[in-house]
Amino acid sequence: MKVDTASLSGIVEKSVFVTTNDPQNEIVKLTIKAEIEPEVILSDAAIFFGDSPRGKELRRELLMTVPRAKSIKIHSVRSTDPAVSVRIEGVDGSDGKNMRLIAVRKANAPIGPHFGKIIVRTLGGRVREIVIYESGNVTAGEK
Repeated sequence: MKVDTASLSGIVEKSVFVTTNDPQNEIVKLTIKAEIEPEVILSDAAIFFGDSPRGKELRRELLMTVPRAKSIKIHSVRSTDPAVSVRIEGVDGSDGKNMRLIAVRKANAPIGPHFGKIIVRTLGGRVREIVIYESGNVTAGEK
C-alpha cells in the first residue's frame, strides 16, 4: 500500500484487506495509523482583503513556519492575480524557519471581485507547492 502524504497532515488512518489461507479468517483487515506533520505551518489558510474602495492599497501578512525537524526551504512566491503583489521576508532570529508572506492589493486594482492564488514554491520536501487562496472586492468608493 502506498499513501501520498503530500496533501495530508494530522492523524491519518488507512486500512488494507489481506486474503489469508486460514479458513477461520479468510480476510484480515490491517489498519495503519500515523500522524503526518505539515512541512510548512501557515498562520492563516487564506488571505481576505475584504471590501475596499479603488485607490486604496491594502496589505495582508501571514506567517509561514517550517518545523525545526524539517529541512524544507521556501524558494519563491507568486500571485496569479495581477492586482496582488507578493513577497517573502525572513523573520529575525528564526534561523530561516519563519518567513513572513506579504500580499499587497494594488491601489489601481480594477473595480469588482478579485480571486486568485498565491503559490509558494518549496525545495527539499515532499510538498513542492503550497497554494493560498486570496480574495476581495474593490468598490468604486464614495462619490
